[in-house]
Amino acid sequence: MTPQPTPKLSILSHSRSPRIVASAAAALLLLSALAPAAFAQTPTMIVLRAAPAKAKKGENTGPLAPLVKEDIGEIKIGGKVAPVTGFDTLLKGPHTLQLMVLFDSMQMLGSSPGQFDDIKQFFRDLPPNVEIGVGWMLQGKVKVVQTFTADRDLAGKALVAKGREEAASTKSDNGNPFRCLADIAAHWPDGDPAKLRAVLMFTDGIIRNNSAGQDSNDQMNPDVEAASNNLQRSGIVPYPFFYLDVVAPDPNRSEGGQLEGQQNFAQLDEGTGGSGLFEGMFSPGSFSPLLNRLYTIFQSDAVVTVAAPFPPGKLQRLDLKSNRDDIRLLGPDQVMTGNVIGKK
Repeated sequence: MTPQPTPKLSILSHSRSPRIVASAAAALLLLSALAPAAFAQTPTMIVLRAAPAKAKKGENTGPLAPLVKEDIGEIKIGGKVAPVTGFDTLLKGPHTLQLMVLFDSMQMLGSSPGQFDDIKQFFRDLPPNVEIGVGWMLQGKVKVVQTFTADRDLAGKALVAKGREEAASTKSDNGNPFRCLADIAAHWPDGDPAKLRAVLMFTDGIIRNNSAGQDSNDQMNPDVEAASNNLQRSGIVPYPFFYLDVVAPDPNRSEGGQLEGQQNFAQLDEGTGGSGLFEGMFSPGSFSPLLNRLYTIFQSDAVVTVAAPFPPGKLQRLDLKSNRDDIRLLGPDQVMTGNVIGKK
C-alpha cells in the first residue's frame, strides 16, 4: 500500500489560530468587565425635598418650594454615580404612598373634642395615590388595626377600633415609642417594592424605660438610632407628630421632658430624611395646623428614580448634591436598592 502523505497545516490557518483565541479571550474579559455595569443597574426610588443650604440635618425648617429636576446635581449610591431616570411629584403622582398612622398608647389621644375629626379630614384630603394604615404602639410593638386601604372612611373608623380599647389598658403601657417604630419598620404589612413608605407617629417622643447605665446627657439615643436604621433599611420616611396630653400628671412631662422628645425627633429626622411636626414646647389644641404642614411637606417632596449601580437588596450610603447654592437636598443617609424591605 502506498503510504499517504501527512497533511500539512496551512501557515495562514496556523498563524491565525492564536489571534482568534486571543481575541475570544479578550472579548470574554471585556464582557466580564462590563457585566456588573450592564446587569446591576437597579431602579430605585428616593423621596427628596429641598432645605435651606445652611440648615443643619434634622433642623425643623419646614419645606421650601417643590423640587424640580433641574435642582438635582448629582446622586451617588455607595460612592458610585446613580443616573436619574425618573422625576415625579409625591402627591398625585404615579407612585403609591403607603402611610402608616401610629398612636402612642401612653397618650389620651381622642380625648379632646375634634382631635380625631382633624385626622379624618386629613385622610379625606389625601389624593387617591395614598394608602392609609392605622396602628397603636403597645409594649414595644405595633398592633395594626387597619392594613393599608384607599377607603378613607374605613381608615377613619380604625381610629376608635379595638386597638384603642387595648391601649387604654394599664397592662398595655408603652414606655418607648422608638422601639415600636423599629418594630413596624421590621414588620411592615406590605413589602411591595413598587410602593413608597412613610409613618405618621403621634407621640411625645419621651423614652421612659431607657436601658440602665445610659448617659442621660448623650445626644445620640441608641433606641432612636436603632429605629432610624430600621427605617432606612425598609425605605420608610418618618413624620413624628409631637403630642403631650395633660390628662394625667407625669413627672417626665416637664419642659425638660418635652425637650427630650423633640431632640429625639431631630435625631430621627437627621438619618432618615423625615420631618418632625411640632410648634414650640406645647401640644397643639387642634391637629389641623400641623397636619396641614405635613400636607405641604408632601406637596414639596419629589420621587426621584435612579439607576442604582448595585443589585436589589443592597443597603448603601446616599450622597446628594444640588445644582443650586441656596438649597441642599434632604433624603435618608442610606437607601436599599430596589426598594425592597431590608432584613435584619
